[in-house]
Amino acid sequence: MDYIYYKFIQMKIKILILLLIIPLIYVNAQNKVNDYLNIRGPIKLNQKEYNLVWSSHPNENYFKQEYVSSHDNIHKYNSMVLVDFIKGDFNIKDVVDQKVAELQEMKKTNPVVNYQIFENKEEYILDFLISENSKDGKEILIAERNIYRYKIISNGKNKGVLLFALSERGYPENIDSFFNNLKTNSSKLIETVGNYKLPDIEIK
Repeated sequence: MDYIYYKFIQMKIKILILLLIIPLIYVNAQNKVNDYLNIRGPIKLNQKEYNLVWSSHPNENYFKQEYVSSHDNIHKYNSMVLVDFIKGDFNIKDVVDQKVAELQEMKKTNPVVNYQIFENKEEYILDFLISENSKDGKEILIAERNIYRYKIISNGKNKGVLLFALSERGYPENIDSFFNNLKTNSSKLIETVGNYKLPDIEIK
């Protein structure tokens, strides 16, 4: 009986260890971030370094990667760099117009929404402001300013549209300084994104 009991205890310990290990394996798998676009990081922009923290490849032609600084949280960031790539043969103006149509629809119910478009040779920059508001519409919960830079990539198998973007957010605790900064540094940030040397991408 002692031997059987001993073996039973051993089996329970092994099962317990296995149950402890499995969640760790799962967490590590969840935390793995793939650099689908093979961009050498970190991305240095506006005197900040941004590290790859999240990526997605939801279908054969679409790749999305997000970068934040070491002081930021992806779920509540102050600034984020986004790099998206869509494989295919596109008219870049059609891509921009589609985003503008989306913003125009949002503006019908949200007066905070605003945007402006800049064209530079074969590139476009879309500078826009959106927000998430309280249910009664009296408080801005998140204000988000995005500068989207669109460019056609036409090198072989990587043909498609590249989106390089900077996103900045303000929250109730710093919303005044967010909008003040928006007024004083609006054009500077557009120049920063517009003059940035876009990364070379290579689909793995």
